[in-house]
Amino acid sequence: MEGKNMKVISLVLIVMFGMFVGKSAAFDKVCYVGCLAKCAITHPGDKMLICPVKCLGKCIFALAPNTVTTQNDYCKFGCAVSNCVKNSTTEDTRGDEVEYCVNSRCGNMCIN
Repeated sequence: MEGKNMKVISLVLIVMFGMFVGKSAAFDKVCYVGCLAKCAITHPGDKMLICPVKCLGKCIFALAPNTVTTQNDYCKFGCAVSNCVKNSTTEDTRGDEVEYCVNSRCGNMCIN
């Protein structure tokens, strides 16, 4: 009987822990590449240089619009600006590389 109770207690604890874990949405290259395409049209010329950073912010902070922005979001944004968009432009978005970098490198670095 005690073994059965321990299983039930363990299951309840796991479920409760899952309820309190923060959002776990992943950065999506579709958001990023689409944003870059729009930004290239609305910010031609020199202003186009801001597009990768602007779109990173838009796509990272829009992952869960009904939740409060967390330290993890700011950490992920800072990491992504520093590490993930160095070679990304509106002409060559490198969406796969940016997505991988944000989700793996920055996602692992910025865990609460």
